[in-house]
Amino acid sequence: TLNGTVNANGESTTVTFEYGLTTAYGTTVTADQSPVTGSTDTAVSKAITGLTPGTTYHYRVVGQNASGTSNGGDMTFFTSAPAAPSATTDAATSVVSTGATLNGTVNANNLTTTVSFEYGTSVAYGTTVTADQSPVTGTVNTAVSIPITGLSNNTTYHYRVVATNASGTVNGADMTFTTDALTPSVNTGSATNVQYTSATINGTANG
Repeated sequence: TLNGTVNANGESTTVTFEYGLTTAYGTTVTADQSPVTGSTDTAVSKAITGLTPGTTYHYRVVGQNASGTSNGGDMTFFTSAPAAPSATTDAATSVVSTGATLNGTVNANNLTTTVSFEYGTSVAYGTTVTADQSPVTGTVNTAVSIPITGLSNNTTYHYRVVATNASGTVNGADMTFTTDALTPSVNTGSATNVQYTSATINGTANG
């Protein structure tokens, strides 16, 4: 919001603001209080939008009446740079012998943010998958996840969530889960060679 003070000195005075990247300005907007009358100092202002983040702007107030035009002094402001996303790795769920669901929480900080998970048997990871909820937008914490399959049984895996937007990339903390061990499958079969005092008992097993 651009602000200034104008004294009309008794003549109806139109009030504008000039602004831009240099003292050449380039854009002119009318103050909300224009025109100003009377002979007292009057606060004037104008809210502007569509600016570039992380940028210095020059501006000044301009008053014009029948007697001429007066320019206020040049001033500057710096627009804040957008924030990088926040990313938190959450506990894995639905862990079985060959799969699991990776979970995390991401805040896009109002910039479109792509979300992925990295995973592998060490902190080098090695495999990257895109979260089901990618891309994430807005300024609220958003739950993100992806089910993965094709894992080895009874194995510890490392994983983390990764969020990327125009302001940078943020990695969630490393976390681990261990896939279930595979128990053998067995089936008892019918006995054979049954005699008065002996028999052969049968079954099948898969390790």
